[in-house]
Amino acid sequence: MTDFIFPWFKDAWTAIHKNEKKPHALIFRGKEGIGKLDFAAKFSKSYLCHKPLSNHLPCEICSSCQWFPLTHPDFNHIAPIENEDDESSKRKTVRKKNIAIDQIRELSEYLELSAHQEKGKRIILIEPADTLNQAASNALLKILEEPPENTLFILVTSQLQKLLPTIRSRCQLLELPAPSFEEARSFLMSKKITHDENLLSLAGGSPFNVIKESENQLERETVTKLLSQGHNIDITKVNYAILTHGLDWVLNLIQKWVFDLLLNFHAQQSYYFKNEEKNIQFQIKQMNLEALLSYINELNDLKKIASHPINQELQLQNIFIKYKQIFEPS
Repeated sequence: MTDFIFPWFKDAWTAIHKNEKKPHALIFRGKEGIGKLDFAAKFSKSYLCHKPLSNHLPCEICSSCQWFPLTHPDFNHIAPIENEDDESSKRKTVRKKNIAIDQIRELSEYLELSAHQEKGKRIILIEPADTLNQAASNALLKILEEPPENTLFILVTSQLQKLLPTIRSRCQLLELPAPSFEEARSFLMSKKITHDENLLSLAGGSPFNVIKESENQLERETVTKLLSQGHNIDITKVNYAILTHGLDWVLNLIQKWVFDLLLNFHAQQSYYFKNEEKNIQFQIKQMNLEALLSYINELNDLKKIASHPINQELQLQNIFIKYKQIFEPS
């Protein structure tokens, strides 16, 4: 966690402290990879701090600041539990995990205890909140309907639509803005993180996605090479090692590629794959627009179940078969 507020969050930081009387639940929504968790953690630390500074940052000196986050008795961070990879599998693949009902049951037991500090304030940070499964969502809703006194819930998400409407209605929403490309670029430079401008575009200007994606170069190049082949893709040569980061990660990449196809079809510049502009412009000459729009809908549907225990290799093969069909004559 940083000892400052990211420049693109300064207005949001000021706004959240204007109202001294906080609601019992907040939703921090913002684009993926912009530092939402850092913001939420910084706010939580400040909220529990005994003597916050005039700019509302935590003092970093009091016992509460020293405890935070790992040993603070009045701070509870709930996140998805990861399953261990199956060692017998020939390829390790990553599947998103959900926040499960047992975690919310444990939270209920925790909330029955008294707060440790004299002020009695507690923070429950749920991140990412969009990974709550149905049972966990319903259990959390019951808690929010009769919230414990002096307890603030913070739900962090980049996909607000995945939260139950009834949960959303019981929370105050705070929009966290994404950095401008210049802010993202300056931040990466200040951290001495070397990056490709094309990667910043691919990451949608999200600096932490740049850091994450810089580690996935080989798999990313493999997917890009396949997509650039259009109708000439040889499905039998699809390298399933690209599933190392999960089907969801591959789907994100393909969705960005087809989004650029659509942009170029309408005579606009690519947004994500700027360095593949020539390939994309060549492809749209062979593309069937109706097939592309249908494919986009199929990708959206598949995205909803990408983290489920499905046969990812078979799904990936089907994705590329259908992608190839975009360029076949109707």
